[in-house]
Amino acid sequence: MQTGQEVPKTEHPTIFYEVLQSSLPPQEKSLQRIGDEAQTIIGAGVETTAWALSIASYHIIANPLILTTLRAELSTVLPSVSSAPGAVDWLTLEKLPYLTACITESIRLSYGLSHRNPRVSHAPLKYKEWTIPAGVPVGMNIVDVQHDESVFPDSHAFLPERWLGSPKTAGGKPLTRYFVAFGKDARSCLGIK
Repeated sequence: MQTGQEVPKTEHPTIFYEVLQSSLPPQEKSLQRIGDEAQTIIGAGVETTAWALSIASYHIIANPLILTTLRAELSTVLPSVSSAPGAVDWLTLEKLPYLTACITESIRLSYGLSHRNPRVSHAPLKYKEWTIPAGVPVGMNIVDVQHDESVFPDSHAFLPERWLGSPKTAGGKPLTRYFVAFGKDARSCLGIK
C-alpha cells in the first residue's frame, strides 16, 4: 500500500482493512508488515486450529465410547443431527463438559510450538533442591509439559475424562496449571487475551 493511498471501502471488513484504516503510523501499514501479519494469522490462527480439529476428529471417531458419549451430550442441546447451523449458541456449547474436555484434550495433543521459550530472571530462582543464579536463561517446551507422565498419566492417549470435574495432578495441583498449549501469563497466545 502506498503512503496516502486511499483504502477502498468493503462490505465485509477484514483485519487488514481495519489496520489500513487505523491511526497506526505508515510504516506499520507497509506491504511487508501486512504480509507478515497475514503469515502470523495463517500460522497461529488457521494451521493450529486445523491440526487441533484433525486430532479431535481422529480420536473421537477412532474411539466408539468417546464418540457415543459426545453424541449423547450433544443430543441434550441439539434437537437432531440435521439441525440447522446456529440451532444452538456458543454459550450453550461452552457449558457442555464432555465437549469441552474433548476440545481441551485435542489441544493438549496438538501443540503448535515445540521450541523452548526461554526466560531470564533478575533474581535467583529456587527449583527443587537447586538454585538457579540470576541472569541464567531457563526454558521449557510445550511437548515436555504436555507429556509429563507425572502430570498427565498415559500422556499420549486421548483421554477427555482427565479434564472432567475439577481435575488435579497426583500432587494435588489443578491440572489446568499444566495446560500450556497456548503458553502462560505474559507469554500466552495473543488470541486468548
